[in-house]
Amino acid sequence: MPFLDDTGVRTEVERGPLWSAFTTFASQLERMVLLNLVWALQLMPLIIAMAFYQLPSVVRIALVIYTLAALPPATAALYGVVALVIDDEHISPYIVRDQLSRLWLAGYKNLAPLYGMVGFIVWVAYQAQTTLLSAVLQLVLLLVLVCANYWGPLTAATPERQPLTLLAESIRLMWRYPLQALLISGAVALSLALGTISVGGLFLAVPVIIALLQTYMWNYVSRTRLRA
Repeated sequence: MPFLDDTGVRTEVERGPLWSAFTTFASQLERMVLLNLVWALQLMPLIIAMAFYQLPSVVRIALVIYTLAALPPATAALYGVVALVIDDEHISPYIVRDQLSRLWLAGYKNLAPLYGMVGFIVWVAYQAQTTLLSAVLQLVLLLVLVCANYWGPLTAATPERQPLTLLAESIRLMWRYPLQALLISGAVALSLALGTISVGGLFLAVPVIIALLQTYMWNYVSRTRLRA
């Protein structure tokens, strides 16, 4: 099969958010892998900075700054492309460019502060002096991570939202549909685990699969809420 020749999005085989995510990934396999590689390459400077301690401090700092600056818009664009793929679009450089142009500001405005909040909670939990405080912070972190499953899809769908509004909407969805929130969290955690232990999983598939899982679940709970 020629590279980038695919069968398209097979909407007729959709059987729920989890199955749909994997069938959609398979239907545009080569394009999905390329999209994943483009996103994952934004991590490379950070990986290099962490792996090569002998590099000059200025170089390592510059590499870290690049990754921190590139990831929010790249992640927002990733979710934007995935949302279009779910609507039967084929991935192309033009679509990626358009989504990056549309969502780069939302990545900085919404995703960067929310992901920064996760990092802050992790740092405070690590610095906690008592077991009780550490346990409470870990519980808060767990709830925030479950809630975070909707940040990417919400940002792609409504980039004009403010971060606090997006956070509040994510909490409402988690509260109203707890089983779905736990299900998607388990699927994301499993994908991360498999990607960590497999060779190249992070660079070939895992981020796109997670974005598909989260976007399909967000679509599912959104439709459920409209029918209610």
